[in-house]
Amino acid sequence: MKRKKKTRIEMSGYLQLLKDVQSILKNGLYKSYQAVDNLKVQTYWQIGERIVREELTKEERANYGEKLIENLAQDLGFRRDELYRIVQFYKTYPIVVTVSQQLSWSHYIELVKLKKEEKRQFYEIKAIQECWSIRELRKRIKADEYDKTKKTGQLTVKLPLRLPAPEDVFKDSYRWDFLELDKNHSEQELENVLTNNIQKILLEFGHGFAFMNRQQKILIAKQWHRIDLVFYHRFLKCIVLVELKTEKFKPEFVGQVNKYLTYFRENKLEHERDPIALIICKEKNQEEVHYALGKLKEDIFVAEYKTHLPAEEEIKRKLRIITIKK
Repeated sequence: MKRKKKTRIEMSGYLQLLKDVQSILKNGLYKSYQAVDNLKVQTYWQIGERIVREELTKEERANYGEKLIENLAQDLGFRRDELYRIVQFYKTYPIVVTVSQQLSWSHYIELVKLKKEEKRQFYEIKAIQECWSIRELRKRIKADEYDKTKKTGQLTVKLPLRLPAPEDVFKDSYRWDFLELDKNHSEQELENVLTNNIQKILLEFGHGFAFMNRQQKILIAKQWHRIDLVFYHRFLKCIVLVELKTEKFKPEFVGQVNKYLTYFRENKLEHERDPIALIICKEKNQEEVHYALGKLKEDIFVAEYKTHLPAEEEIKRKLRIITIKK
């Protein structure tokens, strides 16, 4: 028996309503897919960064990188070529803020194949400006649009260099569990093991840091002051002062570090931007840090360090508790 077709009720303005709702759905779904893909891009960047960091710590071992990829592919259920792409993606875009939220992972797979930076930037910019789909990007690359445009002398596509901000560079917490330290270590002991492990420390700090000095002396009001660690950041183009504290964060740390910043600001080179500082302490309360910094939050950053991470069983136990509470 055939079902009776329901009679549509004609309503004034309904077709426009239908069109508007369909448009909202289409835009909403597109944004959802875009958000998911952007999360994928950011996640893959982090995976690439972690793998490269691990490779660099064992670079003296022959074929270590290949073995690492092979093991990860097997344990994570990834294809080896996909992991190689992820690593290549990070090496091509080592600064996370240069990764565009407007491009998908499929776009980046095509872009990292282009070895010439100027050529890659051309297609990246055009893809963003003209909203190219992945199919369109492949088509334009295959048609050698970059070379054809360059020959005509009309290669005017430029993007401003996207340099990171200080908040993009510093972490909230640093993992220093590879340091051999007693639980009640002093600031001097912490500084000694840090400088003895400077390669690992630079990898944990992130891309762009260059070590300059330790216990650097500066003369203020006829008194000598010592700054624990001094770095230079290639992409921020400024001095980074690091003050180490083996205790919980205290507001007075800010005044001390701000004094050092003022000194370096007044003695910086012409091409450098103003210096910034990082206070690394054993523990911090985010609210106390917020009010202690005030207007200095763009100049001084506060992070914790961890020299002992919880055991695997302890992590599993806490995860079980969180799951039960949910």
